[in-house]
Amino acid sequence: MPAPPTRERPDHTLSGLAAAVLDAVPVSLYVVDRDLRVAFWNRQREKGVQGHPRGTVLGKALSDVLPPGAYRASAALMRQVLATGQAQDETRETIGDRLFHVRRLPVRSGRQVTHVLCWSEDVTDARALEMRVIATDRLAFLGQLVAGVAHEISNPLAGIAGCVEALASLASQSREPAVRREADEFRSLVRQEVARCERLLRTLLDSARPSPGRTASLPDVVGGVLRLLERHPAFARVKVASRLGPRLPPAQVDPDSLRQVVLALAVNAARAMPEGGTLTLRARARARRVQLEVLDTGPGVAPLLRRQIFKPYFTTDPAQGTGLGLAIARSLVQARGGDLVYVPRARGACFRVTLQAAARK
Repeated sequence: MPAPPTRERPDHTLSGLAAAVLDAVPVSLYVVDRDLRVAFWNRQREKGVQGHPRGTVLGKALSDVLPPGAYRASAALMRQVLATGQAQDETRETIGDRLFHVRRLPVRSGRQVTHVLCWSEDVTDARALEMRVIATDRLAFLGQLVAGVAHEISNPLAGIAGCVEALASLASQSREPAVRREADEFRSLVRQEVARCERLLRTLLDSARPSPGRTASLPDVVGGVLRLLERHPAFARVKVASRLGPRLPPAQVDPDSLRQVVLALAVNAARAMPEGGTLTLRARARARRVQLEVLDTGPGVAPLLRRQIFKPYFTTDPAQGTGLGLAIARSLVQARGGDLVYVPRARGACFRVTLQAAARK
């Protein structure tokens, strides 16, 4: 009897036209299988300080190809792609302060995810162009911001008007000590509401016209914000860790603006962990820049929402926010030549603030 036909295993190797097409793509990319072994490595991936000749990496474990730190970060995201079939995106800096957009895409055979394609594109120049466009668009953004600020100012102004009327009435009725004490209380309320208006207006003005030449110490600002938040209700179940690198240079930003940015990011992170968790603030110096990362152990930001979180008035919780916090924070940072981005993680969320470092005196 003839032998039964053997079932051939599907061939997932790349060859011929498919390999030629991927070689022609002007971005760095490679493919790994479910064991995280390199199945394809295009010509662009051979270039650069972390490039390797294709013949030396094909079939090897990714852990033997990438530096340890890069492997740990990539492996976690690739395993997540293999397990969920969902693409993973991140933007990160590498050697030489180049900015890369990295996508990890599922490759399927039928319904099964058999491979992961890692697509890495240098977006440094595109981000620089985006920064120039932002400068042009700032007036349009400020129009939206004015509406939000005007809304916030309306309530304290109403309080001011009521307190002024009450003071006038009390002053005309009596000069008894108790009445004077009550008048003093109203006067204090007026001062507090006026100060609140001034802070809101200062935010608007700083977004349009940043103060030149001012610098801020990250340890001082972060320490002040953490002291301010010690009794904040959102931090009742949140453990806070501060890991600031040694010898951090001052950042080219005024302290008040940086304080507002750190405060907004920290409160957002705490609210993302209503059942408790850990908030970590860490900073380091990179070439001529200073980076501050605010990390939490909450659910993170869903991929579909990541492009919207910095848009004015976008919020996932209308009961607690107006959707202006992240938009204003990013505007403040970008107005001073820096950037604020969301960095995906295997667990939780990470917001990275990058600022120009000031020269040490």
